[in-house]
Amino acid sequence: MTKLTNFRLMGTDVILQDYEDGKGKIILSNDDYDYNLSYYWGSMGQGYDLKKFLIKTNDGYLINKLGQRSNDGPINIKKTMAAVRKYIKTDTYWRFYMNLEADKELRDALNNVQRFSGCQNEFVHMMQNLDVDFPKNGRYHEYESDFKDMTKSISFEPWYFIVNDEPAVNVWLGKFLPKLRKYLRKESEVQDELFKSDKGVKNDQ
Repeated sequence: MTKLTNFRLMGTDVILQDYEDGKGKIILSNDDYDYNLSYYWGSMGQGYDLKKFLIKTNDGYLINKLGQRSNDGPINIKKTMAAVRKYIKTDTYWRFYMNLEADKELRDALNNVQRFSGCQNEFVHMMQNLDVDFPKNGRYHEYESDFKDMTKSISFEPWYFIVNDEPAVNVWLGKFLPKLRKYLRKESEVQDELFKSDKGVKNDQ
């Protein structure tokens, strides 16, 4: 037999569906952000209904079930470009002093990527088409191979440099779930008090 509990919290309709044998489903529908999230548990453990189960679990677990994967979040271009620059310094032979003119071209090109990449696909496209030439009339011409190896390595598989911000829905869940757990805990305490009160009345009779 299904037991249905529904209430409204922080502009969100919350529906808890308890099924027999410790099975349950939660549905969250938020008006402000147009979120419609749900998850079904086929086994919550013996003696657990959905309220008790949700109170017991932590935010990270529930965000993993209800939200999105962390790498599905929007690109953080500042941190992503910091990862590219760190890679150049620590994992390639190129150093800025080898050819200052070439390094300036590199910095200008990377700054353009940071300035004009609005999403992951744009970042990957710009990095794979990085147009940086080693100056033909520059000094220290012997470092040209190091420069070309470096530019080739950062443009080959640029998606490995991508750093994502947390998806917006996960951020929202991180704020909402503690409130939900607090609400459910309070409701459970009220129900426990009512149960004790009813039991006391029956004993007096």
